[in-house]
Amino acid sequence: MYKDLAQRFNDLLQLKQSPIGLAFVDDVPESVQHTRARVPSACTFWRLGGQGVFYATAEDHQECPIGMMTMGFTMPEASQQRAQALVQTMADVQYFSPLEVSALPVVKKPHKSIVYGRLDQFPIEADVVLCILDTQQAMLVAEAMGNMNWLQSGGQSAFGRPTCAVIPRTMLTGATSMSFGCVGARTYVGLTPSELVLTVPGNEFAGLVERLQTTVSANAALAPFHQQQKARFSS
Repeated sequence: MYKDLAQRFNDLLQLKQSPIGLAFVDDVPESVQHTRARVPSACTFWRLGGQGVFYATAEDHQECPIGMMTMGFTMPEASQQRAQALVQTMADVQYFSPLEVSALPVVKKPHKSIVYGRLDQFPIEADVVLCILDTQQAMLVAEAMGNMNWLQSGGQSAFGRPTCAVIPRTMLTGATSMSFGCVGARTYVGLTPSELVLTVPGNEFAGLVERLQTTVSANAALAPFHQQQKARFSS
C-alpha cells in the first residue's frame, strides 16, 4: 500500500536504504511472519526491517530493557532488574540521570506485537515511518514538513538519547521527531557519523512526499545561484 510513495521518497532524497514502517498491533496479519532473530536491542529491528516484513513480540525485545520501556511493553521482573542496573550504570558514568526514566516517552497504544518492515512492502497502515537520513536529507524533510518556517514554529525539534524514544514521541505528538543517534543505536544499527534517525507519523507520510517534491525542486533551483556566488569570490 506504500510502494509508490516509498519509491518516490527514495528517489527524491536519493536514499541508500528504504524507510521502514512500524505498526503496533494486537492482531498480526496472516501474511506477516514472526521474526526468528534474537537481537541485542530494539533498534536492531530497524536494520532487519530493511530486509523484509516481520513482527516481534515483547519477548523478542527482552534483551533491551530501555527499548521494551519506550515501545510500551510490560517488562517481566528480570527485565526490570536489568533496566535498573543499566540505568544505574548510565548514571554512574554521568550519561543518563535516573530521574529521566519517568520522563521518557513511551508508546501508549495498546498492542501485543510490533510489525516492522520495508515501507515499500508494508502490508498495513503504519503508525510510524522511520528513516535513516544524512544531514542534507534531513534538512529537505524538515523544510518539506514546515519545521524550518520561522513564522510557524521555532525550528526542528531534535534530541539524542535514547534514539528509540523518537517512535513514541512521534506517536504522542503527531509530529516528526529527530534523534542525532545515541551510542547504542550507532552501535546496533550501524549509523555512520553523518546519519541520524527521523520518524514521521504514518498518516502524514503521503503529504510529506507531495511537499518534498516542491522542496527538492526549490533547492535545485537555488543551487546554481550559490555556486555562481561562490565562484565569484573563489578567485
